[in-house]
Amino acid sequence: MRQLLEANSITDLSRRGPMMMAVFVVLMAGLLCFLPGQSSIAPMDRDEARFAQSSKQMVTTGDYITPRFQQDLRAKKPVGIYWMQSAAASLFGVDNIASYRLPSLIGGLLAVAAVTILASFFMPPFQAILSGVLLASSLVMMVESHLAKTDAMLTALVIIQQGIFWRILNIARTGAYVSGKYAVMFWGVMALAILVKGPIAPLIALLTGLTILAFERRLDIFKPLRPILGLVILTSLVLPWVLMVTSATDGAFLNIAIKGDLVNKLQSGQESHGAPPLTYLMLVVITFWPGSLFIARGITAIRNQWRDPNILFCLGWIVPFWVVLELTPTKLPHYNLPVFAALAILCSIGAFATLPPPTSKSTKSKEENQDKTKPSTTTFLAKAFDYIRMMSLPRSLVLAWEYLFMAIGPVLGVVVLYAASFAQGSRAMAGVALLASIIVSIGAFWWQRGGSMRAIGVMITAAIGFHMALMGGVMPSLDKIRVSPRLHAEIATLDPAPDVIIAAGYHEPSLVFIQGTDTLLFPPIDAALALAEADGSLALVESRAQNDFLKTAEAIGLKLEVVATVKGHNISRGQNVSIDLYRPNPGLASKTQQNNTNN
Repeated sequence: MRQLLEANSITDLSRRGPMMMAVFVVLMAGLLCFLPGQSSIAPMDRDEARFAQSSKQMVTTGDYITPRFQQDLRAKKPVGIYWMQSAAASLFGVDNIASYRLPSLIGGLLAVAAVTILASFFMPPFQAILSGVLLASSLVMMVESHLAKTDAMLTALVIIQQGIFWRILNIARTGAYVSGKYAVMFWGVMALAILVKGPIAPLIALLTGLTILAFERRLDIFKPLRPILGLVILTSLVLPWVLMVTSATDGAFLNIAIKGDLVNKLQSGQESHGAPPLTYLMLVVITFWPGSLFIARGITAIRNQWRDPNILFCLGWIVPFWVVLELTPTKLPHYNLPVFAALAILCSIGAFATLPPPTSKSTKSKEENQDKTKPSTTTFLAKAFDYIRMMSLPRSLVLAWEYLFMAIGPVLGVVVLYAASFAQGSRAMAGVALLASIIVSIGAFWWQRGGSMRAIGVMITAAIGFHMALMGGVMPSLDKIRVSPRLHAEIATLDPAPDVIIAAGYHEPSLVFIQGTDTLLFPPIDAALALAEADGSLALVESRAQNDFLKTAEAIGLKLEVVATVKGHNISRGQNVSIDLYRPNPGLASKTQQNNTNN
């Protein structure tokens, strides 16, 4: 036993140098993908602005127990991400959206480093690097690392959790003693993940463990997890906040979080985000772009080695959770991000796999006969995996997938160019993004013809260039969708400056974050009444709310003047908006109001 431990220590030391170099490379790739646009992209409606505003209110009010958006409970997620964002805002400024995005940036970098470290334990260094780079350059990972939300940090914590889980199982299989520090780290990271986004991390660990148990049928390898210790750690780290927020809100917070959020997502498509099963499978060619090129060959490459403990671990990480997501009515493109790390590892195998040969009937029969000679499995899950292996992916389907990928690149570039044209953004940077997306497809074609490492390098470099052009150049320049920043800029020019801001019709959270927590979001009738009562007030009235607003103002004899108008596009609602800024003007004839109504 001692010799085995010494041998493992020597192996770990010999691996440490290449591993650190691999981590350095993927962190540089992550920085190139994640840094551009962090401070220049305006707060995005609606989730990001809600998270940022709730964290901002924690800092300004000193209430670090109950997340709130203005006066309303923000019970969509636990408190973990708000604590992280509040800490960043306290250090770097409460009014800068980049402060609230910092945890997501760190989460993205942690995620790509963690998957590289995990992969380096059972893959060559260049494949471990490719795993990290594929995750860093994936479209959804890049986007989520730019947004002040939960998903990038959750993904990092899930990867760390799963990496520790893999380490425990790997040591336990040899019969060696597994230090209790691994169990402490495993449950500690899981507790932090629960505080960030509820039950996702425990569910992934549970499904992974059940998959491994179904095939290996060994309970002893799970004993080092020390479940009693885990229960103590989870309770100690999660329960105090649960008790405090329950007391502070008389139980309302958990009631909303469980019944109003979690249960609704499981029962129906929440907030118009419903979609049929297989949606994630159809979207993965885009959401995991450019790594999605290697998915088909990855599936084929692991056909005869899926029982390998490392491959099985990745499959147990991906497949069951993916099935759960496909069966859940509420769907958003980033929901399967926590399994993208395992997908990146399998794709790094597929990147070096050859196309499957054309399958003849005789070859197929021979393979089926070989399968009959293998020991039969008894569990339903094992039989299902056996059938999947026997089906495999034919050469024609692999080629079809790869050609679909090649078509996706230019389509993404054209979409960016259209967005820049529509939203009055930088067409030059959009052109750079289009060119980069075309180069990605050219690199994919080159790789398909020869499997060259140079082709993969060209493709990944071009994808990183696409992300840099999109987030660093195009997104910050989309003036038409920057409605809230433009309203704030117009208000800042008024003299005297208004003391009270009232919004009617346009109630986006970004306006509250940028303009201030005291911004009043009222129906149009109430907005007119408030404008009449509050001295030094200003009303921001969207065109669809103007009729009721002006009728109420006319009825109460309130004289108005339009001091500015902001037009743009509300991306949350998918509609153009025109917002007039009204001030009381007692010296203006009421006929002006009637003219505005007619206009």
